[in-house]
Amino acid sequence: MAKSQPIGNYEITTVIDTLPPPRDPALVFQSIPEEAWDPYRSFALNADGMWVTEFKSHLIRSTNKEGPIILVDSGLGPTDDDQGKLLDNLNNLGVQVGDVDVVVTTHCHGDHIGWNVSYKDGKPELTFPNATHWIARNDWDHHTQKDNSDPAFDNSVRPLEKLGALKLVDGVETIAPGISTLPMNGHTPGHQNVLIKSKNSTGVIIGDLFHNVAQVTEQTWCPVFDWNTEMSTECRRDLLSRAMNEKWVVFAGHLPNGSSTGRVIEQNGLPHWQPV
Repeated sequence: MAKSQPIGNYEITTVIDTLPPPRDPALVFQSIPEEAWDPYRSFALNADGMWVTEFKSHLIRSTNKEGPIILVDSGLGPTDDDQGKLLDNLNNLGVQVGDVDVVVTTHCHGDHIGWNVSYKDGKPELTFPNATHWIARNDWDHHTQKDNSDPAFDNSVRPLEKLGALKLVDGVETIAPGISTLPMNGHTPGHQNVLIKSKNSTGVIIGDLFHNVAQVTEQTWCPVFDWNTEMSTECRRDLLSRAMNEKWVVFAGHLPNGSSTGRVIEQNGLPHWQPV
């Protein structure tokens, strides 16, 4: 079930695309010894000691039904086992593909771009025909270099240019009143968040700033997916500190549904995750 959270004049809704199988945390957080998980095991891993993740998007709509409909990330896309349910779940929310005005990509990994482009008779078409896709220029520049070619990018992002739907983002740019991009590089060269400020409330959609709730406390823990761990750690520390001090609502891209929206609070002098 989709979960929504108001931020002033906006409503942010979590929309599931794919539920991948649990993974061994030792394969994802390779530098973290097994015993280091012990303080977090009861809530950061499942009963079998596995890391549980989800591939999801976030839908931003104004509460007065005015302004653009914004989708942040587009999931993994169609899968062989018919798991990709983003479009169905958007339909269940009353949102058709033609209703989406803006798709903001937090970064160009395959589980965040999969529904951008559909293929008919081998030719690419826009899944969201009326949307402009906001891609960080640093990610675009990185993946369009021959040495950094990536099949998911080539399939789901590169065609956006010829289809006339690509907008390259440099730093902080306004998407709609109170909504802007926020660079948080490190997970990828152009990893970006989406900041929502309205009526004295602030929310932030963080993409892959952290992958597991334990990282809210253990902010130096980095998964193997991080392109530059020094940069990702610095950005994680900065944003989580701001979120805690300024009481932001945080929308996490990979925490299980029901706990993926929360606040960063202080307990015993350390930051912790508190679902809302």
